Amino acid sequence: MQTSDFQEFVSKRRYLIPLALVGSLLVATAGILSIAAYQHQMSLSVYLQSFSTPQISIEELASSKLKSVVLIDVRSQSEYAEDHIANSELVPLPEIEGEVGIQRVKNIVERYEKKHQAQPKVVLYCTSGMRSIKANRYLRDRGYQASTLTGGITAWRKQFTRSQDLQVFASK
Repeated sequence: MQTSDFQEFVSKRRYLIPLALVGSLLVATAGILSIAAYQHQMSLSVYLQSFSTPQISIEELASSKLKSVVLIDVRSQSEYAEDHIANSELVPLPEIEGEVGIQRVKNIVERYEKKHQAQPKVVLYCTSGMRSIKANRYLRDRGYQASTLTGGITAWRKQFTRSQDLQVFASK
């Protein structure tokens, strides 16, 4: 291969190396995000939504600084019957997706406001966060403000037993 042929070959293909690098980075990033989503027991799309979903930690929820709180469990009736955080209300995700649940959430908040003369912070939870993030998106799309409990009831139970729930929420 002569010098001019080699220069022409290189000039036509010089974009391939940066393109290969960018492609490799995109594949690696997608793989890392997929692994992180799997570790959080979420689909990739829900995991990505979690970055823009307002969340509240177990410590924040349990702190005495947060006075007015309405806890909404978005799991199924059977999961709620098995275990739930004290004083939480059940509004399953399928109901929220079907609009019936949104009205129920509105009624719960209005009932709280009437009883306590204060606007509550709405906190959604599920087992680990996936369903509450979805529910949060539905509520936000309809103008409601809510936070998602980071780690769900699984993380909550690592710090508090059922008998401790009422003590934690006694002042709220």
